[in-house]
Amino acid sequence: MVNKDLLKEIKFIIVCSLFMDIVLVAAASLFVSFVQAMTGAVLGTVLLSADMFLLSLSVQSVAKGARRGKNGTAKMIAHYLLRIMFLAAGLYAALKLSFVSIICTAIPLFYPKVIYPCKAIFSKKEG
Repeated sequence: MVNKDLLKEIKFIIVCSLFMDIVLVAAASLFVSFVQAMTGAVLGTVLLSADMFLLSLSVQSVAKGARRGKNGTAKMIAHYLLRIMFLAAGLYAALKLSFVSIICTAIPLFYPKVIYPCKAIFSKKEG
């Protein structure tokens, strides 16, 4: 299945995302209802965690193929398109549901762009 290190990384992203969701809901509640902000943030975090899990599966699959001497370009592109269609379907559902804020659903998808640089800055260098 999925490598333990990848699962550890996904868990780290989810925990950080939940803390960032608190800030997002607090800020978004000034503009939309609390329920819309909360459901949007939760749906966005679920989409993010599913996307990270699918990404780890595709990378692992391509890496296994590379060990066998196969070119994984087509497989990686196919997995990428499937992930994008999954995210598009989730965002479309958020757009159509009246009790979900589309903005609060989309913002968690950008959390890794904040989490990874902060992790690099605050992590201790060993060696």
